[in-house]
Amino acid sequence: MLHLNLKRIFKARGIEQPYKFLAQNGFVPFTAHKYKNGKVEHMRLDHIEKLCTLLHCTPNDIFEWIPTDLLDDRADHPLQKIRRREKKIEITKLLSTMSLEKLEEIEKMIAEAN
Repeated sequence: MLHLNLKRIFKARGIEQPYKFLAQNGFVPFTAHKYKNGKVEHMRLDHIEKLCTLLHCTPNDIFEWIPTDLLDDRADHPLQKIRRREKKIEITKLLSTMSLEKLEEIEKMIAEAN
């Protein structure tokens, strides 16, 4: 089953108050609460687009797949691409231990990638 999981992208984007972020960006309080907590049974396509625009991501970044049937849980299943396996993005922690020289190299690589 597909699930909305915004926690991962909120953390990666440094959004510490997801509900406030959603409410300030035009989502009504009820919807902001549901989206923040991932308690969604259906979503409007314009909301998916708005979230992706605000968070600078794709739908694959905000949804995750959890197989409901073991028969569907095949390594070659296309939905495996959006199956999350407890990987945490800890870039801030990682960067805080690097030398200034390494940080400057990373900054240059990021600038070139953009």
